[in-house]
Amino acid sequence: MGSASNAGRITAAACGIAVAATWAYADPDLSGKYLGPASLFAGFVALTLLVISLRGTPRLMPFAIAGFALMTAGLVISLVRQTWFAPPIAAVTRAPLAVNYGMVHITRPVDGGFSPTCTTVTGTAIPPGAGKLWLVVGGVVVHEMTTDDDGGWHVPVRVGIDDPRDADREYDIQVYWVPDGSRPPAIPAQGRILDEITVVKDPAKLACASPEPTNANTPG
Repeated sequence: MGSASNAGRITAAACGIAVAATWAYADPDLSGKYLGPASLFAGFVALTLLVISLRGTPRLMPFAIAGFALMTAGLVISLVRQTWFAPPIAAVTRAPLAVNYGMVHITRPVDGGFSPTCTTVTGTAIPPGAGKLWLVVGGVVVHEMTTDDDGGWHVPVRVGIDDPRDADREYDIQVYWVPDGSRPPAIPAQGRILDEITVVKDPAKLACASPEPTNANTPG
């Protein structure tokens, strides 16, 4: 009986880890935003189930273990992806996407946060095997992106205009994969969004300091 119980707990822990890992690399865009919060929620649920199981319902113990395993694995994977310590793992796991379209993560500005008119968009990327990466702000192609040796990139941009009427307006910041031969400003039908955030114009930071970015359609 004890051996069967241990086997069930080990299986539950393995299932929790498998769920976190599968979600992280099966849908990297969605999991990049929600894996961490979902893992924390799983931890709270697991703690509740643990308390209930210790009070006389041992059947719930495997579910509590699975929840704690999902929480731990999810938070570790989320941290790794945010800090980009392990791009080779992502590249191997998502080989077709990485080779064809690249993999991109926007690190600044923060999704849903305030942004001044003049700011710098930063992130990390695995460049595509073919095609190019374009940064698009408010529907306007800003730059054809290139990455540093460590996979990082940064592009000075203008978010909207320097006008009080633009305060609190929302703008999308997107990174597209586009096929070779495409030219700004039109996004071709084959273009694919690899990462996207939404920012709100900061009413206290409408004015730009000189020199200002121009959002010119030039390689960066």
